[in-house]
Order: sequence, then structure tokens, then C-alpha cells
Amino acid sequence: MVALRLAALWLGMIAPAGGPGGEVISDALEVLVEPDDSGYASSELRRGDRVRVVPGAGAGWLAIVPPSDAFDWVDASSIRAGSDGGAEVVADRAPVRSGGVGAKIPGPPRPPLPRGTAVRLLDRPALMLGEGPKARSWRAIAPPTGEVRYVRADGVRPDPGPSTTPSRTDPSPRVADAQVRTAQRRPPGDPDDAARRFEEALERSRRLDAEAARIKQKLAEARTFTDRAYDAKGLLQASSREHDGQRVHALIGPEGRPIAYLAIPPGIPAGRFLARKVGVRGDVHFDEALGNRLITVRDLDPLEKAR
Repeated sequence: MVALRLAALWLGMIAPAGGPGGEVISDALEVLVEPDDSGYASSELRRGDRVRVVPGAGAGWLAIVPPSDAFDWVDASSIRAGSDGGAEVVADRAPVRSGGVGAKIPGPPRPPLPRGTAVRLLDRPALMLGEGPKARSWRAIAPPTGEVRYVRADGVRPDPGPSTTPSRTDPSPRVADAQVRTAQRRPPGDPDDAARRFEEALERSRRLDAEAARIKQKLAEARTFTDRAYDAKGLLQASSREHDGQRVHALIGPEGRPIAYLAIPPGIPAGRFLARKVGVRGDVHFDEALGNRLITVRDLDPLEKAR
């Protein structure tokens, strides 16, 4: 849950309105449709290319206005083309997929467009995917209003300019006087000041990245501990065997033979887990009459969905 909350906090997207500019300083900088190194690469920027930064990125990332070569694919049957190079969505929800420069098929899905949305068609050949009744034609469109793309923050140098970040609290008179004197000494748009602020932003991003990595590691360790904490795992089945006059269940191992018998208390709904792989925790001992381990069950967890 912590990881999900962090993701929701960091990955929020705000419609671009044209923010501060920046210059690409990497020889090759991938433009992705989501702020994730494993995300779909829609294009690539080169050293010296310009970008417009908008709010909405996460740690270590910048959200940018889509570059000039960015595009999406829309289901052709969901739009009605006009005579001016534009089109209108006529379906309730028009399927949209990411476009990639040089890619021969559409990329991953994008948010669908509602009926009435105006789009701009691009001069790219339509794609026909599938065969027979399932064949579907896709048209290339300019990114709809509000779409953004993402690049690594360390691949862009921001344009110098005065800081627009408001103070969290009103400064005291002494602090305010010091700020005024500092501002008087530093000319507007001082490149050194812009570089310092950008380095501070990068350092905050690195700290957040490190914290996210620690959280992921803790989650992985927690999952590993949970897996190891089971006394036995197997397929739960009913059996005709008894212990102290009570029917026990069989836990079937990978080779199709019972690896343990389970004495399940009435409060645990074993019936809903029959024919499913389960993990068992409880008191374990060898029972000579059964010729196998007997587990007095304390916890019974399903490890797969019901069939």
C-alpha cells in the first residue's frame, strides 16, 4: 500500500500549459509515455533539442509538452474525418494507442477519447491490424490536448530564470531583509542561481529515488518472509482419513501424493479452498497412524484464484 500511495503521489499528471523551457544535454534522451524506465519510448531527443517542461512529473523525471514528432493512433471506426484535416470522435469511447517513431504497430493503450472530442489527423499511412471481421484500421493523430511525455530530469538543463517557488511561511523581518539584500546583489536571471536551484531539485529527486528503492526492497523482503513462513504448501483436497475421530484434509504436493494431512478447525472455511493451492501455518508433528505429517491448522491462505 505504501508503494501504491507513493506512485499515486509521484505519477500524477496535469494538462500542459507551456511551462519553463530546457535544453537536452544527453547525446540521446528517450521520450517515454510514462515516467518509468521500462515505459514505451515514443521518440528520442538529441543534444541541443529544446523542451517545454510542465507540472506533473515524479522523482527524477520531467513532464514535457509532446515533441513535434509525437503522435497517437486512434481506431478509425471511432472517428469521422472532416475536410480540413481534422476529425471528431463519434463513438462513446474511442480506443487510443501510443505511437512510436519507427514502430510498425501501435504501442500500449492510452486513455480513450470521449464522444465529441476534436482531433487532428496526421499525414501518416493508416495501419490495418488483424484479419477478417476482426480487422481494425488505425489513424495517426496529434497528441490530444492535455497529453504529456516524460524524460529523465538529468538529461535536461533548465533555462536560467528567477525562482517562482513561493515560500511556505512568511519570513521574519530579519530574514526578509536578508532576502532583499541577496536579491539586490544577484541580477535577475542569474545563471549561477538557476544552476544551483536545478542541482537542488536533482538532489531531492535522488533522495526520493533512494527512498523508493528502499521501500521496494522492504516490500520484496516482506513477500519473501511471507513465502517462507508457510509450514507447507500444496493442493487442498478432501480425504477419507481420520485423526481422533475427525476427518482430515489432504495437502497434495507437486508429485501428486499427500505431503501432509490437515486438521482444520471449524472456524476456517476450508470448503472454499478445495482444489486450490494453499499455504498452511500451524502446529506440525508426524502422525504414525496417518504415516505422514499432521498439521493442526492455524492459518490457511489461498495461493491461487478459484478455478
